[in-house]
Amino acid sequence: MKKHFFFALLSKKLSGEITIKESANLQRIIEEDEHYKQIAERLTDYFERNRQQLKYGGAAVNVELGHVWHRIALAEQQGFEAVCDYNRQPLRDRFTKSFLLKFAAALIVVLSCGILTFNLLNQEEPLNYSKLTTSDEKVFKTLDDGTRVCLNRGSSIHYNDNFGKKNRKIILLGEAFFDVAKNKDIPLFIQAGDINIEVKGTVFNVKAYQKNDRIEVSLLKGLVAVRGNRGKAGAVLLRPNEKLIALVGTSLNRETFQVVRMPVDKQLQDIKWIQDSLVFKKEKLQDLVLRLEKKYNIRIEIRKEELKNKRFSGTFAAEDLQQALEALKLSYPFTYTINNKLVIIK
Repeated sequence: MKKHFFFALLSKKLSGEITIKESANLQRIIEEDEHYKQIAERLTDYFERNRQQLKYGGAAVNVELGHVWHRIALAEQQGFEAVCDYNRQPLRDRFTKSFLLKFAAALIVVLSCGILTFNLLNQEEPLNYSKLTTSDEKVFKTLDDGTRVCLNRGSSIHYNDNFGKKNRKIILLGEAFFDVAKNKDIPLFIQAGDINIEVKGTVFNVKAYQKNDRIEVSLLKGLVAVRGNRGKAGAVLLRPNEKLIALVGTSLNRETFQVVRMPVDKQLQDIKWIQDSLVFKKEKLQDLVLRLEKKYNIRIEIRKEELKNKRFSGTFAAEDLQQALEALKLSYPFTYTINNKLVIIK
């Protein structure tokens, strides 16, 4: 209701029909809501610029009409038939052309304003956010869409309510490890300092502490697009085993971003703050089980010979043993049993 009331008042203001009381109500709404303030500024600026265009267009038409009437006066003084040139474009056609040009210009402006107004009317209301903050301990959290987040000490995130239903947006201050649930229809946007990261389903680490002089994005799996949030420059597409470094205080865009290749062992160093994390890429199962045994303090036997050389890629952070085994099964089917400290895979 407030939204429609706001646009009704703004429309009256732009058309010059607003009353003093209505103007006061409009000003109150703008002062109370930053979202409406931005819309009012954009629409007012847009309409003012196009009013100037119409003004100058109208002036040009008036000058042209003045020339026409001057030639008509000369023709009357000198004798119409002696001056008239039938090879010239008829006055009516020239006037009609000028009128149509003016009308077309005005129509374009009206349609453009209509489209802009329609887009603004259909903008979603500002998102409401929930906050997760850490102090001396790391925190693991699974968001509503299934995205897993590990938040490092002294960090915080704001994430929108109903996460995953219509929007997925996170504002990060500090360091976090993300294992993003895939959703091709609703990409996840992460704002970290002066950069924006767009993902649809991937695993990566972001370090953006306020006191640091740089922001780092380290990608383990999937693809992410990174761009500066103050300009319109194109995004950098980050691939697995790559780290993006953005120096704080510079004009952040794809030309100033530094992208370096990161071997798996160095990436593990980047995320060593994640307690008991396990990252593996195209690793044979017979080698991987040695790391699983250490992580979960168990013993694993592979009873099916062909499974030993099957390769797996993935990241385990907060998953328990059963969740880890189920995740491995998604890459290659097998069965397993868990009996106390012994796991049998076949």
